Amino acid sequence: MNSDKCPITEKDINRSISTSQSELSLYGPKDSFIEDINYNIQLIKKRIKSNDLKYENINIGRYTNTKISILYMNSICRKKIIKSILNRLNKIDIDGILDSSYLKQYLEETFHIFPTILMSERPDTSCMSLLEGKVVLLVDTSPYALILPCFFFDMIHTTDDYYQKSFHTTFIRIIRILSFFISIYTPSLYISITTRNYNIVPLKFLLILKAGRVNVPFPAYIEALLMIICFEILKESDLRMSSQNGSSISILGGLILGDAAVAAGIVSPIMILVIAISSIAGLIFPSIEMGNALRFYKLLFLLFASFFGIHGVIFMTIYLIYDILSTKIFGYNYFSFSKEDSIIKLPTLIKRRNPNLTDNHIRGRYL
Repeated sequence: MNSDKCPITEKDINRSISTSQSELSLYGPKDSFIEDINYNIQLIKKRIKSNDLKYENINIGRYTNTKISILYMNSICRKKIIKSILNRLNKIDIDGILDSSYLKQYLEETFHIFPTILMSERPDTSCMSLLEGKVVLLVDTSPYALILPCFFFDMIHTTDDYYQKSFHTTFIRIIRILSFFISIYTPSLYISITTRNYNIVPLKFLLILKAGRVNVPFPAYIEALLMIICFEILKESDLRMSSQNGSSISILGGLILGDAAVAAGIVSPIMILVIAISSIAGLIFPSIEMGNALRFYKLLFLLFASFFGIHGVIFMTIYLIYDILSTKIFGYNYFSFSKEDSIIKLPTLIKRRNPNLTDNHIRGRYL
């Protein structure tokens, strides 16, 4: 027999505030969002003690009636961004919102590979974004905030960039940009050189590359595809397993199986090196969606290089540039950036915000 009444306890069902698990920081604060929206708002208010911090609440979900808070800085954020976000939120008609990822699918720009909305569980990252002129969405029952609009160069920035000297920050950002190209281009260039465009590299280097594949029974592109799939299986297994078993899987896959595959003549040592460099370079980005975008383009570049050689790589490069430049997020160009803080972080005393986000360009000035 069902009853409308249920026992009520006074026990707090919220977990305590803990360290961020997905966005590690060496020098920054160690607290992170939890699944209670009221706690999350307080974590932001703890850092931004200003009446200029505004937030609006809206409930979405016919059955869940999930509370969503839209936070912004009134004197910094452009009102048209807030209006666009509210218009999209009001159009959502769904049974329930159980996590911020549900909401993200309705706000994100479609038909684009690169992420246009940043997810973060760090309050300091959210506060930095608010002071930039961005909008932060908090969803009840979700420990991840949505930060929008998100631009391409936001993907190469981390929280630690704000806590280090300009020289060190610029150096590591250059490394991330190099990793972006290494992750995408390394397998496709290797396939182009070893299968079609032999005259690109010196003869001695080409002989070294070809000598490693003498006993391999598969074409180079099949070998590369198999290695990429194996690495993705290992990475997914490592993510899903507990921390105790994760290291065992990495050792088993990276050392034992790799060494056995080379000894058996299934893959060449150079191919393992190429795929390992490409895959490790893609792991430098903290955003999972950025990693997925790099994986998609890596396979697409590999496919075109297999059929058209270096001409396929050039064609895909043009398409990659077109995709980045044509992507829009709430009417803003995805490639928008601040001259003082994109790749090179200038050590200037007068700090400026991204002019595409706000009319209040100079930090510390109240309009």
